[in-house]
Amino acid sequence: MTTTGDALPRRGEVWWVRVDKRRPAVVVQTDKVREPRVRSFLVVPLTSRLHLEGLPGNVRLDRRDTHLVKTSVANVYDVQKVLRADFIERLNALPGDRLSAIADGLRLVLDL
Repeated sequence: MTTTGDALPRRGEVWWVRVDKRRPAVVVQTDKVREPRVRSFLVVPLTSRLHLEGLPGNVRLDRRDTHLVKTSVANVYDVQKVLRADFIERLNALPGDRLSAIADGLRLVLDL
C-alpha cells in the first residue's frame, strides 16, 4: 500500500507523484517485481510542454488517456525513480496502445 492507502502502483498507471515537485507520471516498471519489499518504482514523467512531442520516442497523451486537465507528453528522456511514499494519487490506467508506444520510446532512447 502507498501512504494514502492505495494499492501498489502498476505498470501503465498514471499517478501524481512527488519528485522535484508534484507532477504526473506513468509507471513503466514491470509488475513482476511489484511487492511490498520494493520501495521504489520507475516512472516516465508527463509534461504539458507539447513541443517535446517532437523528440523521437516521446508520446503525446490525450486528456481522456490520463484524466489530466491538459494534453500531455510522456518524456521518455527523463525516466525517474520514485519512492513508494511519494506516490500521491492514482489518476488512470493508460490504454494498451499508449503504454506500448511509451515502451517503444524507452527501447529507442535506451537502445534495448
